[in-house]
Order: sequence, then structure tokens, then C-alpha cells
Amino acid sequence: MLAPMAKPTNAALDKIQTYIGRGAAAAAEEEEGIEEKKEEEAPPPPKSVAPKLAKLLNRVADNFGGSGSVRRTAVSKVAPMAAAAICPLHGPVIKSGKNELVREYLQWLETQAKRADQFAVAVIYASAYGNTSAMAQAIARGITKADVAVEMLNCELSTSQEVAEVMARTEGFCLGAPTLGGHMPTPVSNALGTIVKEASREYPAGVFGSFGWSGEAVDLMESRLTDGGFKFAFEPIRCKFKPTQEMLQVCEESGTDLAQAVKKLRKKKAAAEQKDLAAGSTAATAGASDTAAAVGRIVGSLCCVTAKKEETQSAMLASWVSQASFNPPALTVAVAKERAVESFLLKGSAFNLNVLQAGNEKDVIKALLKPFAPGENRFGDMDVEISEANGCAVVTEALSVLECEVTDRMEAGDHWIVLAKVNEGKLLKEEGLTAIHHRKVGTSY
Repeated sequence: MLAPMAKPTNAALDKIQTYIGRGAAAAAEEEEGIEEKKEEEAPPPPKSVAPKLAKLLNRVADNFGGSGSVRRTAVSKVAPMAAAAICPLHGPVIKSGKNELVREYLQWLETQAKRADQFAVAVIYASAYGNTSAMAQAIARGITKADVAVEMLNCELSTSQEVAEVMARTEGFCLGAPTLGGHMPTPVSNALGTIVKEASREYPAGVFGSFGWSGEAVDLMESRLTDGGFKFAFEPIRCKFKPTQEMLQVCEESGTDLAQAVKKLRKKKAAAEQKDLAAGSTAATAGASDTAAAVGRIVGSLCCVTAKKEETQSAMLASWVSQASFNPPALTVAVAKERAVESFLLKGSAFNLNVLQAGNEKDVIKALLKPFAPGENRFGDMDVEISEANGCAVVTEALSVLECEVTDRMEAGDHWIVLAKVNEGKLLKEEGLTAIHHRKVGTSY
């Protein structure tokens, strides 16, 4: 959730670390030394403030299991006191494991920083009532799902120089704004001017925004970027009033499309660089090729995964499917992180696994592999029915259908391994064999 806000999170950790574990002890010792030197020079604090503050902090420490008392000398001595708890604006209050939590956040931030060093996408926005901000967050989630780093920037709180610095570090961007009085807010207009001046025309772009009545801001941003020679990774997203779950799904999928466009551009550049370099080691190339070919000989059954989240349906073609348990019957499905259906397969979610029939699978495969616009009906011309049990689609041309429930997930490189128990199964056709997917390399489906 906080990956798109890695820099502000890092700044917050810098403040927290002073009061956690060794950081608190070191700060206390340093403050003690300073106070001893300046004790005679420091003016006494107002009696009406310091004792009350110390008493209040002692009470807080006692409530959270803290020990010791706050001395009633200078108020500044209170600062290095070790934190008894971390109290975020939302979520649980952290009383124990504070050091471990901070350490893990530092590791996550380091990972995010390494991704950002490779390439990142900038999500620049302003928000009047929180609606455009919610859209920006959803787009950032979609970008992160594709394993691309995100830099979010609220241009209402940023300077033109900061916008220029962000654009210098990114290889793609999207800009969001509400419509106020038929126009985009001034901070967005200033940021747009900086983007047009500083950004490379190679960068894939996108625009989005919310509005109450007219929605001119999105049109203005689209027109300015089009005239500036930028190409869009997704169609402009317009949201009237508060974004629905369906609209947030469109935003998330659009973010994934933007990230994929950035990755495609990156691969194109890398391929061009490779042509300019001398040929590498033949042995190393052969070894890599042999490994890819060997992995590619693993076969899998062709299936259609269908899932539902609230009123939104989604589907994908799956070939990395395997039975995982006899009793209770369970299976695993490998899902690429950037797939739209990935967010439908969280723990506790329901989905259907439609096993395709050999010789009768081409129409289904064609329908599932065609490009989809964000929010578009994933089933296309496929003949489907809706299960009464879990509300997910059943492909009527399939050989069988398994109604499943996600029980666990495991991260595996660029995929999620979804473990699901089979609640119900039905054989749709008595005769027929399972469609099998044969590959020649293990580096693609």
C-alpha cells in the first residue's frame, strides 16, 4: 500500500527511529550530554506547562506498559524517551515488535528504491474532495502490480522544480486533476507546463480526473499532451463524483497498461543496446538457452479462470495449474502479478476454474488473448453462464468446471501462487480430453 509513497514513508521512518530501540537510547544519551552542559544556561520552563506535560506523558507510558518517569526539568528532555507504541492514523496500535516492524519497512523501502533506480512511473495529481486522489491510488496499485516502481506527487504540495526532478527519473507518467469551475487547478496547470517542457516524447502518458458537472480538466490535459507529441498508454479516465469499485478497477488496469508500456519501451531500448555490443560468451548463451528450453518442456492444462469482485467480472487464460491435495481437494494456479484478475484472487475470494477441452478450445483462447481495454467485458463473444453458488462465470464450452475458494497465496518472483480448495466440481462433457499447452521455451507462456 505504501510502495507508491516510498519517499514520504522513509522520511517518517527517520523521525520514528529516534524513539525506537537503540535509536531512542542513543538519542537519550546525546540529549543527556547536551543538557548537562547547558543546564545552568537553560532558562527554566514555565511551571504551568512542563509538569503537566510530564504528568501526561507518564500516564501515556503507564497505559502502554512503559516504565520509568519523565523528569520535570527542561521539556526538551522528554523528546528522546523511547516510544511505548506506534499509533498510525489507521490500522492497529503497535505495542510490541516495533523494532522488527521498522526494520522490515526499511527493507521494503530499499527494495522499492532499487526498482526506482531501474525505471519508475510518475503519478502526478491534485485532488479537491479526495476522488481524484482515490483514482491516483488505484492507478499506482496497478503500476506496482506490474513490478514497476511508482513515484506519487501531489502537485498542490510541490514546486515546479520538484516536478521536473521527478520527470527526470521516470520513463512514463500520468496526470490527474479535478475540474473546478470548468478548468484544471492552477498547480496542475503549472505541473503540465513543466511536463511538456521537460519530459521525453518517448514516455507513455495518461490522464485522469473526477468532476461534478462538466469534466473539462481531463479534456484540457489530453489536448495539451496530444499537441505536445505524447502518446497515451490508456484512454483518458473520467469519473463523475466518487469513483465506484468498477471505476477503481478501470484505474488499476489502466495503471498496469501504463507500466507494461514502460516495460516494453525498456525492452526495446535494451535490445537496441545489445545490437551495438559485441557478442557475449557463447557458452553462457547456450546455457541460458538450454535452461529456457528445458523449462519450456513442462506442460500444463489449458483453463479459463473466472472471478467476481462485487459487480465486476474478470477472466484469464491459465496454463500453470496443478492439483495440490487429495483431501480436501485443492489446486494451485500461478497468476502473473500484472494480470487484472490478480486482485480478484485474494484470500477468501471465490473463482471458477474452467478446464478447456482439446479440439474445442480455440474460440475460448482467442477470446481471452485479445487485447482488452480497462473495464471491458473479459468474456467477449464467449458463451458463459453465471454460477448460482459463487456468482462467477462458467464457460459452457469447457470440459469441466471447479468452484474454488482461495485459502492462501505465496509470492513467487513475477507471479503469485494461489492455493484454493475445491468446493464443488461438475463435469460438463462426458467425453473429451483436457487441452494441453506445449511450449518450446520457459521464458514466456
